Amino acid sequence: MCNVRIGNEPCERWEGGSAGVLPGRADAGFTFLELVVVMTILSLLFFFSLPSLDSYIFTDPSKKVARLIASTVRDLKQRALADHKEYRLHIATDAGEIWVADAAMDKKAAAEARKSGLTLPDDMSVDLPGFVGDDGKRSSEAMLRFYPKGYSDGAEILLMRDGRTLRLFIEPFLSKVEIVEDHANGF
Repeated sequence: MCNVRIGNEPCERWEGGSAGVLPGRADAGFTFLELVVVMTILSLLFFFSLPSLDSYIFTDPSKKVARLIASTVRDLKQRALADHKEYRLHIATDAGEIWVADAAMDKKAAAEARKSGLTLPDDMSVDLPGFVGDDGKRSSEAMLRFYPKGYSDGAEILLMRDGRTLRLFIEPFLSKVEIVEDHANGF
């Protein structure tokens, strides 16, 4: 190892320790203070990233269903606009079933679409507050329409599980579905 000096003085060899160790340091390890600083930084990064990891790693089934419904609503709005067809999202609150049908489907095709739809877990229920059927009465089966011009019926869908509630707000003219956790019930 050679210490370079400014000027015309020759390069002199450093005669202490091994060739890879810098002058003034007996060993090449880390100090306690350096380790504490690094561990503090890693702990802070983990602390602030944990809430976002929670939604990816420790997923709740009701959040999965809410995201699935939200993506289905966005997809139906886009498909209705692109295909120039009316699509319908059916929700059977008593059976816990959600399925998609085309307005032009016959009864056999509609029954097949219901079979291939989403069935909620046994401990989860769905409700549409304030939704009334075509006859003006509240029914156990609701239908949201997605029109060829790109808009839909507005609705609020409640997903309930273990005393907790997720609310999905479907805006008629927006493709985004807002998912709100009901914190009053402990979600």
